[in-house]
Amino acid sequence: MGQKSGDAGPDHKGDPLTDRQILALVDSLPVDATGQRWADAVRLAAELGLRPIELLHLSVRQDPASGERYWWCSYRKRSGGGATQPRRLEPLPLVGKDGTVQQWRLLERWQKKAIQLPPLESGNGAADCFKTYLNRQSGWLALKEELAAKGERLVPYSFRHSYSLRCHQRGIDGGSAAAAMGHSYEVQCRSYSWASEAGVVAAFRRARERVDQAS
Repeated sequence: MGQKSGDAGPDHKGDPLTDRQILALVDSLPVDATGQRWADAVRLAAELGLRPIELLHLSVRQDPASGERYWWCSYRKRSGGGATQPRRLEPLPLVGKDGTVQQWRLLERWQKKAIQLPPLESGNGAADCFKTYLNRQSGWLALKEELAAKGERLVPYSFRHSYSLRCHQRGIDGGSAAAAMGHSYEVQCRSYSWASEAGVVAAFRRARERVDQAS
């Protein structure tokens, strides 16, 4: 289903999940306090397209003109693919198998301090914390087997990769998706095959529309 992501590092190379797969995973996590913290971490990563470490750099800001409140990520990173700068985040809600848009109210719950994240600063970093916890969960292991049977790989970054695929499926251009995800358009196209393909299709569609309008 997916193109292996080219984000630096072996733990980043994996495949996207469908919305249904993510929702099933969230539902499979334990209902205890620890399980619900991890469920919210998965929800945030999937709906906002976050790198695991970016969960530690989240805040909510308010537009002084409109009063709108929005997610902000203060994470900075320099790598061979360019620099990641602090940015506004754009939520992209998941849709269930019956077509229902998931209303997780993450921003509202965050402001009310109703979301408590799990420990993400131990070991080898946030992605490693994700992997350590999820590898103990039957839902994650079953999903890993499901993807492996198709020659695909499940990693904590798969939630982020799923956001990119969701952008493509909902008609968001590669440049806008790249900006929301905090990397360059070049990285977006290199990491996700559907981004460059969508750009080509959209460009030629616009060209044909201009010809039709002129005739």
